[in-house]
Amino acid sequence: MAYGISGLGRSAEHTWALFCDWCAASDRSSLPATPSTLAEFLDHHPAAVATQRRRVSAVNAAHRSRGMAEPGRSVPIRLALAERRRERLTEIRGCAASIIDGILSSGWPYGLFGRRDALILTLVSAGLTYRDISTLRRGDIEVAGPDLIVSGLHRVTPTMLGSYGESGPVSVYRRWAQLQSMFDRSASISMLREFLDPDRSPSMSASPVVTAQHAEEPLVVRIDRWGYTPWTPEPLTVQSLSALTRAHLNGRPAAHRPRTLWTTNDPDSAVLHGAEPGRSGFVLDNAYYEHGIRARRDAHIRLAELDDRFDDINDRVDDLLRTLVDILDEHDGWDRGDC
Repeated sequence: MAYGISGLGRSAEHTWALFCDWCAASDRSSLPATPSTLAEFLDHHPAAVATQRRRVSAVNAAHRSRGMAEPGRSVPIRLALAERRRERLTEIRGCAASIIDGILSSGWPYGLFGRRDALILTLVSAGLTYRDISTLRRGDIEVAGPDLIVSGLHRVTPTMLGSYGESGPVSVYRRWAQLQSMFDRSASISMLREFLDPDRSPSMSASPVVTAQHAEEPLVVRIDRWGYTPWTPEPLTVQSLSALTRAHLNGRPAAHRPRTLWTTNDPDSAVLHGAEPGRSGFVLDNAYYEHGIRARRDAHIRLAELDDRFDDINDRVDDLLRTLVDILDEHDGWDRGDC
């Protein structure tokens, strides 16, 4: 059997040959190998943690050199090699289910933030790192029965959190995916608020389809205090994900005040007066984004002929300069006595 993989060091080549021999003997595929295959290999070859890490690195390198998914990047393998992180994850899972159960998924704006935060806590409890979550794209999530498949490597099951039904990983994901599907259609704040109305009967029959156009967009995104996401979706940073998770685990999640939504027809008067106690100035209402778009469109229409007007002004300035030069030349001729 050929074991040669370019770019591997001598030690890694020896490990890779050992892995290939074991896979052949146990009738398993070595390239590509599944995370479960690698886990069984490590279990059949006990060694110190440092040695096991080198073995995982060698198998990952062999897959990476062929452009294949690295089985050692799966959550179970990483947890098996990180005792402290495994202990911390056990603590998180102990309270995550009850926290997710208590997070609001309806009401404005609580449901908007709650649906996103519930998914973040679900992924953290499944063992994904904050960096993993910050780099996830919408196309990285698949639904397989009651489980979520993340990036083709991580399987998030209800048993990880002890959460089923409305608090299970699939239900949590679908609630957030429904909102992202509405963002794709440029939903207004009014539409989102109506959709999140607690009296509205939710539809959870299936996950919204993520089109190829939106598959590369971030899975969890920033949301400002008025409920708007950036025009180009921006992922939450590692620091923000860490702070948000700690706040929920400590029982001190961010309080999202309800915003008054004005429905007046006058776009210039749709401003919420009465700032927060102890603060001065104005607070923009929930429709400020629509007003800004309307103002920019009106400005574009009004300024469409601006270039032509500037050209006309330049022509008039040139004419005035030529007239001035003629007057100066004539004045110089009088001074010299020309006739």
